[in-house]
Amino acid sequence: MMMMASPAGRAAGFGRGGHVRSASVPSQRHPLLTHVDDQLRALRSWTSDPGQNPLALAHVRALLCVLDELTPLMPLSSTSRLLDGFLALADAYGSFLAALLALRQHAADLRAAVRRRDPAKLASAARAQRRAAKELAGLATAVARCSPIHGAAVGFSSELEVARTVAEAVGDTAAASASVFHQVAFLADAAAATALAVSSSSSKKRNKLAAGEEMQKDVAAAAVAVARLQELEQCVGELESESEKVFRSLLHTRVSLLNIHTPTI
Repeated sequence: MMMMASPAGRAAGFGRGGHVRSASVPSQRHPLLTHVDDQLRALRSWTSDPGQNPLALAHVRALLCVLDELTPLMPLSSTSRLLDGFLALADAYGSFLAALLALRQHAADLRAAVRRRDPAKLASAARAQRRAAKELAGLATAVARCSPIHGAAVGFSSELEVARTVAEAVGDTAAASASVFHQVAFLADAAAATALAVSSSSSKKRNKLAAGEEMQKDVAAAAVAVARLQELEQCVGELESESEKVFRSLLHTRVSLLNIHTPTI
């Protein structure tokens, strides 16, 4: 967008070569925005290819830490929509933490049932774990929608750029969180399926009085199921700690935005 320069400005802008210096040069970009851009690129790269760390929330936490420093620069006109976005994310992580706690207990119950070779308890625990996995998948779908639409940001100013950047960060945080939630749901369902396969195999072999070799295979399969459940419990335990930190960061950022939206008189 071109701006009309004053006569004095036009005179000062002409050099010997007839070059006019535009009066519409935007103000210098805030350094924190560059830092946020770096964190956004890192988070998007991880979301597109998690590699060996599909349950990592380190990039989400790093982004939220920078956003916390950026929120005081937010324009008042943009805080309402972003407040809703951060509230939705905080609610999602609150539900995720509760689901992780329940899942860890289900995994422990299922592991105990596999070790005791109790078909009835094993089947019951496996069903409970698969229900938990289904709930986590539902949370993943819900959190993916926590992306505010910053429709009011027309034109250019440093404040509007901050608002657009924060809105993008909320959307990317939602996408990364959905990826983690889906991965936990997949691991939980897969571990339950492995345990159920052991139960079914054991029942058939008992009915036909399986030979020693078949029993050894059954024991080996049970050991695999126990190992997968132990791995799941460990992952869930570590993820609980990381998710708690993300949850607190989201609440803190939302409080900062709320203070801008409703300043103390």
